[in-house]
Amino acid sequence: MIIIFIAFGCNDKAKTESTEQVKTDTIAPFAVVTDSPKQMIDTVNNKIEEAVADKPAHDYWKTIDFEKYGVEVATNSTKAPLDWADYPEAKDFKTRIIEAYKRDEIDFAGHYILATFGCGASCIMGFMVDVRNGKIYDLPLGEENSCLFAEDRVVCKSTSRLFIAGICKQNIEDKNVYYKSYLWDEDQKEFKIIEAKEFLRD
Repeated sequence: MIIIFIAFGCNDKAKTESTEQVKTDTIAPFAVVTDSPKQMIDTVNNKIEEAVADKPAHDYWKTIDFEKYGVEVATNSTKAPLDWADYPEAKDFKTRIIEAYKRDEIDFAGHYILATFGCGASCIMGFMVDVRNGKIYDLPLGEENSCLFAEDRVVCKSTSRLFIAGICKQNIEDKNVYYKSYLWDEDQKEFKIIEAKEFLRD
């Protein structure tokens, strides 16, 4: 069983700033750093696991056709201020969302920065923010998308609309995995369930 909660951080220290400083950070320029598949657990505490050149991706990542749902990624632009008015309930997680939104890298579907964090044993929840307008959306996580034997969770690419909430096993001895997977509909602004056969390479 591989349940990863701690990995290397993007920054050495968490920043504490006033509300005005936070507002300034939310409209800072951003840049896309990598196009590799990522597995992200805790963006608030800067604990992020990424597949990068010096750290090979898991074999099953190689079977996922992210490019089938490819999108262009926004670059050298400016992040909009966070829009709390459209989703007031998200204020319950305001600190977590603000801290994640400070990062300067697009995580998903060309325009979104993710804020993900633990919500109990085998549970992750989170949000994503559109850098173009600051609107906040739920990620398809939580208890309904948790699995006890998880190989990876929250696997996505900045250049794809495919979002995999979990790569799971029925039990620890299993060699086969199954996927809790979704496709982001940019027009409808919602996640739709997608079967593994639609995105796994032959």
